[in-house]
Formats: sequence, C-alpha cells, structure tokens
Amino acid sequence: MENARALDDRLRKIIREVSDSTGREMKQHLVENVVQKVEENNSNELKQFLMTLNRALKKI
Repeated sequence: MENARALDDRLRKIIREVSDSTGREMKQHLVENVVQKVEENNSNELKQFLMTLNRALKKI
C-alpha cells in the first residue's frame, strides 16, 4: 500500500511538472507571436490575432 502511495505521489509530481512546462511553452509562443506581429507592424494581422486570442480565452 505504501508503494502505491509513493508511486501516486511521483506520478502527480511528474504530471504537474509537464503541465507547468507546457503552459510556459504556450505562453512563450504566444508572446513571440505578438512580438513578431508588432515588429512587422502588420496591424491587420495583429488585430485578427488578438481577436482570435480573445475568443479562445472566453471559451476557457
């Protein structure tokens, strides 16, 4: 029984680390995309991207 608890704890830690890592990667890609659009000074694409992001956030 103790082994099962230890395994459960380890699995939970692994899942938490993967989730945190994935979240950081998603945030990094999001920031890179916004920076790219701003640097390109393409206001139409930036506006479309931000509207898409807004819709996605509302779904969450």
